[in-house]
Order: sequence, then C-alpha cells, then structure tokens
Amino acid sequence: MSGSTKRTISVGLPTEMIDWLDVSTKSQSLPNQSKAVRCCINCIALGDVKMIIVDDDDDDDDDDDGEKQSNNSICDYRAVNIELATEQVKWIDSIITRTVVRSVMKACMKADEAVVFGVIRCKSKVTTCDGAKEAIDLLSKRYGEDNVIVKEEIRLL
Repeated sequence: MSGSTKRTISVGLPTEMIDWLDVSTKSQSLPNQSKAVRCCINCIALGDVKMIIVDDDDDDDDDDDGEKQSNNSICDYRAVNIELATEQVKWIDSIITRTVVRSVMKACMKADEAVVFGVIRCKSKVTTCDGAKEAIDLLSKRYGEDNVIVKEEIRLL
C-alpha cells in the first residue's frame, strides 16, 4: 500500500494492545505503530486470521490455553493516532456497520417490545416531530394511554 493516500484516525486502545504494537513494531523493524496496524488490518481483511470481536465491557482475557482468566484490574485506555490507507478505512467502516447493526438487532430481539417500540423518540419536540402524534395515538391504544413514554430532543452523540 505504499504511496496510497492515508488518513489519520484516533483510536482508544488498551495499554496491553499499545504495548504489543510497540513490541511488534520493533521486532518486525516497522517504521511506526501505524504500519503495524495496517499489517494487522490487511491480514484480517484478506482472511489470513479470523477477527475476534472485542466487547469493551468484557473484563476477562483468554490465557494461552483458551481458558478465561479474570482480570480484576481496570483496563487503561489511551488514544493512539493511526495512519490508515483509504481502502482500510472503508473496510473498517463496512465491518463496523455490519457489526453494529447486527448487535443492535440482536439486543432489540431480546428486549421487551414495549421498550423497543413503545417509546416515542424524537430529535425535536413532539409538537414538531412528524408523525409523533399519530404514533402516540397508536401506542396509547396498544399499551394504554398512561404507558406511552416520550423522549424529546434526543441526541445519539
């Protein structure tokens, strides 16, 4: 990927991953951590190694035998700036999209439908939210007038 356009992204990584990147960068005589990450991304994207989905809330680590070991220490995250090729950023975006959408769907399938579908969520006020009044009427009929929850002026980020 030499000579391809690169984009810098900032990623919060656990200290142990940063340490591994440092060791790998030195042991493989790579110019920097970004090159090590680009090698990893290409390895996964080309199917040479299967990706492991990491859960930020998971405090367990696998030991060398695949057994779960409790990690009682709080994981220390640091921001790392990584330079990636445009194609790599696009690949990551596609994986993130698939993973996030599937995770959202799985969580909602397990949740109470009243929590998923019985709450009016508007980016603005209900009075200016298209379809909100109609939705409130429909939900009132389904769940009872006193059981309709309205959340206004929501922001996802």
